[in-house]
Amino acid sequence: MANFSILLTRIKELHTEILRNAPYRDISLVPNPGASRSAIDAVEQRISRRLPPSYREFLAVHDGWPRFFEGATLLGTANLGKRLYEDMARAAFEAAETPVPHLAPPSRAARPPIVPFGMDVQGTTLFAFNPSVTRGDGECEVIAWVNEIGIRRDTFTGFLEFVVDMCESEVEGYRIPNAILRSA
Repeated sequence: MANFSILLTRIKELHTEILRNAPYRDISLVPNPGASRSAIDAVEQRISRRLPPSYREFLAVHDGWPRFFEGATLLGTANLGKRLYEDMARAAFEAAETPVPHLAPPSRAARPPIVPFGMDVQGTTLFAFNPSVTRGDGECEVIAWVNEIGIRRDTFTGFLEFVVDMCESEVEGYRIPNAILRSA
């Protein structure tokens, strides 16, 4: 597994290449400056749990990243743990569940914990930590919803690897038509 800072650098490179080919894409090349330790500690108090170590480190370097992937912003310390984001994430995840007609609807009483850390304004792309699946090193599973496709990755770093793969595929898609035009 690659170091998350290497992955972030690669994502910036890929974003640059995507914007060269598709300047209309809603992505940003510039993440926010890092958060203070006290701001990160305040988030953990607000959410009543520790953030995964990799996301804590991300926040120390970049306190969020606007329009990071598919229009979704990685949330910084000012927005992590806000009820609005949790409600939007839960609504999107619940709407995506396929109902089973012969069973009763799922109970709303026992809601598993989620910690949204990224979302677009439409709620069509969102990223959340699933503290119910936490490794011994404190890293949490990531659940993502990207344009009606559900994704699970074991860690934030695994999620970043997914983003790199998706961005590389997009860049490759731009190269193929350009190569065809040059050979014609």
